[in-house]
Amino acid sequence: MPTLWRLHIRPPGGNGAAAASVALCMARKIIGMGWPVPDETVTRSQDFEWFKKAAAARYRGDNRWFSVRAFAEGPATGDLVWFRNLEGRYYLAELLGPWEYAYEDPEAIGADIVNYRPARIMEVGLADAVPGKIISCFSPSRTFQAIRAPGMLAFSEELAGFPLSAEVNFDIYEFMSAMDLESLVFVYLQYIGWYVLPGTRAADTPHYEFVLVNRESGQRALVQVKSGNIRIDAAAYAFEETTFLFAASGEYGADIPPNAVIITRAELNRFMRQQPHLLPRAVGTWIAIARLPPE
Repeated sequence: MPTLWRLHIRPPGGNGAAAASVALCMARKIIGMGWPVPDETVTRSQDFEWFKKAAAARYRGDNRWFSVRAFAEGPATGDLVWFRNLEGRYYLAELLGPWEYAYEDPEAIGADIVNYRPARIMEVGLADAVPGKIISCFSPSRTFQAIRAPGMLAFSEELAGFPLSAEVNFDIYEFMSAMDLESLVFVYLQYIGWYVLPGTRAADTPHYEFVLVNRESGQRALVQVKSGNIRIDAAAYAFEETTFLFAASGEYGADIPPNAVIITRAELNRFMRQQPHLLPRAVGTWIAIARLPPE
């Protein structure tokens, strides 16, 4: 079974250097990072024991170079690695071979890509094509790390054209992140006539996600969405505006006030089947993996 990873390609030197690094990787069909150990006697090597000794001596007291160790020794050929460029485009790479070191090419040295592995690189697209759980893995500062999530591996295998390495019996809603689910619900509400007012979302109004406006009547409404096993207490929305509620858990409490409109899974499933072109692309990939239940 392959392992899934995330790589930051972000050398020192600002955005220009990062753009050059990604461009070099794309052109040469490799992915990699810096941490050079300039040595006139060794400019190219596949001997990682040599590199470890040289890096330990050069970067004494700075353990950040251990990212090279994780990159060289952790993944196997055939593993999948996510990375992105400065414009927010996401890529998925299949590793095609072992680690190599080369400090002999001025272009690669300038781009700070001297530790690398050959790869088949697939452009996935903008953030709407990528599960929120993968996007969130780019928040930690560590250069290279594993993504330990069976659903994210299945998603990546589907994109890469791999046979799924595990039996898939997913609940599609379980494997949507909060962002994925919110995007789905908001597109659905706009499809049925409710526009989302983006400026109405604020950190200090956790009681609802956004204010909605009906495109025909101008009526205002609220919407609340919860992913995972989180319940929504529908009773807490009594005596307010019409409030659309969707909890992936299906838990809303025993008291549903008359102004609360529960969005059902059946409604969303029907929408996903009938309007796939309106879905965030990540959701479309989930549908290909996790079969929607029959109507």
